[in-house]
Amino acid sequence: MTNGNESTRNEERLGRVQSLVRAFGMLDLLAEHDDGLSLVQISRLVQLPRSTAHRLLSTMCDLGYAQFDARTSLWSIGRQAFAVGSAFARVRDYGRLGRLAMRSVVLDVNEIVNIAVPRESTVHFLAQIEAPGARPTVARPGLELPMHTTAAGKAVMAYWPSEQVDQFLRSRQLMRTTSRSITEPNYLVAQLEQINRLGYSVDDEENATGIRCIAAPVFDESGLPAATISISGWLPRIPDTRIDHLGRTLVAAARRITGRVGGCMP
Repeated sequence: MTNGNESTRNEERLGRVQSLVRAFGMLDLLAEHDDGLSLVQISRLVQLPRSTAHRLLSTMCDLGYAQFDARTSLWSIGRQAFAVGSAFARVRDYGRLGRLAMRSVVLDVNEIVNIAVPRESTVHFLAQIEAPGARPTVARPGLELPMHTTAAGKAVMAYWPSEQVDQFLRSRQLMRTTSRSITEPNYLVAQLEQINRLGYSVDDEENATGIRCIAAPVFDESGLPAATISISGWLPRIPDTRIDHLGRTLVAAARRITGRVGGCMP
């Protein structure tokens, strides 16, 4: 038997969950009507009293998930909902739609293949397909690594506008991860220019001793780098003589992923 306090707490929790369900229901409704809806229409469609609908909409508006046009008295979906949806779409598309190309690369070169996306000064690894007999490397899904010490990060930076590269270099110190990490800005810029010409980048033990990585960028609808597909492996498996072949293989795979996610080459 529950006492009065426990019953009250349960009712409060149920009320909060119910409000959340109602708010998401209204969010779905607003997403289906680009031209907006009036309060009367919304309350009728979600079968809630106008006062309840207005209270939930006002909270959603404060959080940016809904917006109100005082001129037309219509409610519509807010900017924050678009931001969340876009973030999910990016992760879903690059991680999911990239898997077909990843499998193709694994079958072709028999090496570990990764998908990563940039996050400020790091790259975040989303997905990985292992290769038979390949020894695991540092890269794994969920891991974030420095932009300037990774093939994935340098592949992204190589296609940034020069102003963005300058801002990146001014705002942080290039920290050393291994003895081969690039910490000299001018040398990094020169390497980025070479990567831009080749179409792929190489991390030559710059992030982890004994490990080489090669990466090529995937582009969004604006022709900007939004993700990378990369190969990571230990030095005996990736000698100098294989680098160009692996790089060209990744460039071709990155082009396929770019097409699948609706991006365009720069």
